[in-house]
Amino acid sequence: MDSVSLLSFLEAPCLVGDPDGRVVFVNPAFERRFPHEGGPVQGVELVSLFEGGGREAILNAVAAVCKDGQSVRFRLREGEHGFLGLCSPIEAQAESAVDRVGVVILLMDEPAIDAKLQAVQREIEEPLTEAMACLEQLIDQTGGRRSEAFRSAVERGLASVSRAKKWNDELHASLTGRGGRAQRDARLDPVRLVHDVRTRVADKGLRLEVLVPAQLPAARGDADVIEAALVRLLRLRLATAEPGAVLTLAARAVGFGDRSGVLVTVVDRPRSGDEEVEEREPQSLQEAVAPYGGRVHTVRIPKAGRATAVRLPLANG
Repeated sequence: MDSVSLLSFLEAPCLVGDPDGRVVFVNPAFERRFPHEGGPVQGVELVSLFEGGGREAILNAVAAVCKDGQSVRFRLREGEHGFLGLCSPIEAQAESAVDRVGVVILLMDEPAIDAKLQAVQREIEEPLTEAMACLEQLIDQTGGRRSEAFRSAVERGLASVSRAKKWNDELHASLTGRGGRAQRDARLDPVRLVHDVRTRVADKGLRLEVLVPAQLPAARGDADVIEAALVRLLRLRLATAEPGAVLTLAARAVGFGDRSGVLVTVVDRPRSGDEEVEEREPQSLQEAVAPYGGRVHTVRIPKAGRATAVRLPLANG
């Protein structure tokens, strides 16, 4: 009995694709869970069998497997159902090397408890976000002009919230399948990131203008974590802005070759009495981009305002 025949007996949905990303085989369980209205699926593109985020998850997993030749775990949601996916390479031994001849994708039902844990994780994120913003505002505005004991207390509180946030981020990574190689290879769409940030801060009454092209290359990073950190930064800037001030959120491609990247900037309008001084960037934003090779730099220049620049390296592939 060959391997394809064995896959037919699996109760979990399974499909096999060729190196061009086209379907070679789907088992009966896949046909039941993912009915295809266009007739036989053999020869159609893998991603055409899925919609929305599921299509992106499959595309990213297949691209990573074809590039590195190693299995990739991912999560996929189709309608109301969640799946834990495993995408693995199919290899054939040639005379002088091993050739990758396709991929096999196995989809297992996501445990119901994950949905509840994800909801709890999101509930934890909100108060941590607010606490971090308040402490960063305190230490930025008054911590340096009070007693050593006061400054030390604020710094201890900030360190404690940072530790709690770190473990909450670890929980988020585990629940979304972004640990290990998947975390290192996480990629985001900078244009979508900027627009998602604008949508979130609009509910808070923040006056924000957005400058972003229609398309930018994919960058490395966890979109959810970096989005939350940018929203946190914008709320902090709003709290210290002059009445009627408008902030600018922009994104653009920078650099050439190996130094290429995407630069996301938050710019304040000029404030009265500004002096040219380098400022400490919010710790939460630095922690959000550092695992992916990103950098954060904040500077305030007279008549130009204050700018926080987040540089993200481009995603491979």
